[in-house]
Amino acid sequence: MPEGTQVSSQRYLADSVAAADAVADFSALLSPLAPEPRKAQLEAAASDLAAARDRAALLAGRLRAERLEDRRLEEQRADASAALAAVVAAMDDLTAAAAAGSPVAAEAASKRFSQAVGELRMLPAPS
Repeated sequence: MPEGTQVSSQRYLADSVAAADAVADFSALLSPLAPEPRKAQLEAAASDLAAARDRAALLAGRLRAERLEDRRLEEQRADASAALAAVVAAMDDLTAAAAAGSPVAAEAASKRFSQAVGELRMLPAPS
């Protein structure tokens, strides 16, 4: 989607819900790895994490490109887009750590992911 594409509020809300689902799917893939992931567990999870990350990254790109006529929704979209970009960056780090089979890097990336998701959740729900 080209940058600055005008979308309906329904499209924005649907993309927001889909992005939240993608983040939840990624989180669900992390659960079996806690509390201390092993190298083999990380490596086995890497491709599934990458797929969930790719889905979130695609939706983050859509939200970044979208524009809304309604000023209040446009402000929400801009804030959500920035927060989602931070979540995707943490997903990138976690996926790379998993592919490398590095528990130490995965633990550090997991903390960044949790923090970024927490900041995303603090935003007002799209409405």
